[in-house]
Amino acid sequence: MNKYAGGKGEENINWKGGVAEYPDHAQLKRNRLERLKQSGNKCEVCGGEAFCVHHIDGSVDNHDLDNLAVLCRPCHKILHNGRTEKNFSVRPKTSKYTREYGMTLREMTERFGGSPSVYYKLHREGKLHQVIDKLRADGQFPESEHFLNQEIEGE
Repeated sequence: MNKYAGGKGEENINWKGGVAEYPDHAQLKRNRLERLKQSGNKCEVCGGEAFCVHHIDGSVDNHDLDNLAVLCRPCHKILHNGRTEKNFSVRPKTSKYTREYGMTLREMTERFGGSPSVYYKLHREGKLHQVIDKLRADGQFPESEHFLNQEIEGE
């Protein structure tokens, strides 16, 4: 049998064996269609053509109509990347490096020198906390690249 995107159930190319991405997926689909109808398929952020809904409270269990925002794909992507909070109260996403070290890899290179790959390698080896603490204590200095390379080599 030919699988195509418009088929239902096992006939759909996106079939995943009956496993739903969201709890009570059928209710989400019904409420999504209702919200799209209510909005006239217009994005609630930019007014463009929209086909996505976003859980405003961030809970994939809450499919209430008042918890679903109608968004176009670009606005939905921006919202999930944390670059805007336009019309919604959502916790912006931050990089794991910002959460763990208080700055991104780029910010580390701007502040202390070196390259992102050096900091990444130190992170993977579990040495980055020590190195960041030493660099913060010493401040920015010209030989930071040499210092970073020594830390990687274990000198």
